[in-house]
Amino acid sequence: MTTPLFDVKAHLSEYVVMAENGDVIEITKHGKTTAVIISQKEYKELKQNYRPSFIEKLKEWKRSSGGLTQQEYDEFESSIARNKESYTAREGLF
Repeated sequence: MTTPLFDVKAHLSEYVVMAENGDVIEITKHGKTTAVIISQKEYKELKQNYRPSFIEKLKEWKRSSGGLTQQEYDEFESSIARNKESYTAREGLF
């Protein structure tokens, strides 16, 4: 079910009961869905089955380790440049 925010403000308790009964309520603001009301059970299932993306894991690693040192970054950048040169040189083979 989709409903505008102003309606949710007026009838929140009704929408919470609907979510408890298994309905998913999409809340729209200016015609675009901006939030969702779901049951606690469904939320727990989503949270339990959540798997972070590569980018999220990378950000987590950077926060915990401080990221690459300048030397590590320079070495990485250099290896990418070498790989690019290798593949570019072979481009004419195909």
